[in-house]
Amino acid sequence: MDSQGWNDIGYSFLVGQDGNAYEGRGWGIQGAHTVGYNSIAHAVSFMGNFDAELPNQKAMDAAQALIDCGVARGYIRSTYILRGHRDVADTACPGQALYDEIKTWDNY
Repeated sequence: MDSQGWNDIGYSFLVGQDGNAYEGRGWGIQGAHTVGYNSIAHAVSFMGNFDAELPNQKAMDAAQALIDCGVARGYIRSTYILRGHRDVADTACPGQALYDEIKTWDNY
């Protein structure tokens, strides 16, 4: 973060290979993840490099549970649109393997 000049995590949540979702900015604070989308989107970052391999099943399940939680609690509309970071910004994020996977998820 320091080398980029950032002073905090910009994502709403981070998902670990341990199967946990970690709160960054959370549901109630505007993110700082994607120019033009910070005020209208929640962003989840998977911790790791997923260019060639997918996150493990625990991480994938945690991300799906996080989306379900957001919908159930009214933080995410049931008609949400799911996108990968690269769909809205010039970045390789979330990695090719993970990007190919999330394109198969509901609401992509």
